[in-house]
Amino acid sequence: MDKLFSSHWFVKIIAFFIALMLFTMVNIDNMNNQPGLLPTLSSSTHTVGEVPLTVYYDEDNYSLIDQTETVQVTLTGSQTAIQMFQMMRPSYEVFVDVTDLEEGTHTLQVEHRGFRNDLTVSVVPEYARVVLQEKQTYSLPVTVELMNEDEVEEGYSVGTPIVTPVNVTVKAARDSIAEVASAKAYVNISGSAGEVEDTVPVKLYDRSGNELSLETEPSIVEVTVPITSPNKSVPIKVSREGSLPEGLSLESLTLEPKEVIIFGPKEVIEEIDVLEGVILDLADLENGEPVELEVPLPDGVEKVEPETVTVTPVISETEEKEFDDVTIQISGAAPEADVALADGEPSTIQVIARGAASRLEELTRDDIQVFVDVSQEGEGDHEVDVQVNGPRDFQYEVSETIITVTIRLEDTDDD
Repeated sequence: MDKLFSSHWFVKIIAFFIALMLFTMVNIDNMNNQPGLLPTLSSSTHTVGEVPLTVYYDEDNYSLIDQTETVQVTLTGSQTAIQMFQMMRPSYEVFVDVTDLEEGTHTLQVEHRGFRNDLTVSVVPEYARVVLQEKQTYSLPVTVELMNEDEVEEGYSVGTPIVTPVNVTVKAARDSIAEVASAKAYVNISGSAGEVEDTVPVKLYDRSGNELSLETEPSIVEVTVPITSPNKSVPIKVSREGSLPEGLSLESLTLEPKEVIIFGPKEVIEEIDVLEGVILDLADLENGEPVELEVPLPDGVEKVEPETVTVTPVISETEEKEFDDVTIQISGAAPEADVALADGEPSTIQVIARGAASRLEELTRDDIQVFVDVSQEGEGDHEVDVQVNGPRDFQYEVSETIITVTIRLEDTDDD
């Protein structure tokens, strides 16, 4: 076959017959009109059924509710013209134009274009019915439907979804708008162990839950679904370091917030009752302005909210208050030891408390404990430091800083 097509004579012969055929088809009408050449041929017809009817209308302001869907087109002309139409299959159209018409039912004559000029075109039905309805715009909120919510990781909590934008609009025929009951966006959160962000299409439904074939603007929305790990609220313990400049005292501290939320594995957060490690340097409070402190992340905890807390101090000038005859207590004595103050040592001393005036007014003798710790001492006489235990934010001064105690061990041998 390849050798045959490569032959110049074969190609020339095929080209001759094609040219002859085209010449005959184009000139057959003229040949028919010349007596004695060919017998006279009658005109031919060709019918094209189920031709879609195109309707031109103002799509921005009207909806096409109903129309004549298809028509039948009959072509009449010479056999050559019919054959050329069948062979060439030109682009043609049957249509009605209601662009300038308003809402209502309209009957118009069907028009056509794209057919050969030497063909007579008839359309059945000759007139088409078109129903237009004015478009309306309706805005409604988007509801997020969560799919497989029961399949999130164990212990995790699903929060309220956030959708952007909140509302979508629908522009459609009045009757179609009346059917719209809800707009929904579906998000699958199966197996999620953290925040889910997704872009999903919006679907419209009627009151029976049937999906409507209407478009929204926008057609898609962005949805964020908060999914949080196990968490709980715990109070904050603020530790202090450093000191205020001489002559100043801390009257009060306000912590905001007083609690934070810790997130993490259930077995980790269950062991935490107080969040420690928040350090306040008193030297930073000299001007009395609020101080922002970072909240540390305990081992095993994934997140803490908020990440900072604010401490607001009230600073005032230091004043003092004296407490006479405060009893010295002995602490840390062993059960078998007999401990007493040495002969000549006072059993009471004076304590001077320094701090903010408003705090000093509330401070009483019962709030103050003066003691000596003998837990590290053996038998005999020992000089030990006098210590004071009292409310925070005060400085304490004692009239005696060292006291001598006598320790005697009881004889525990059996006679």
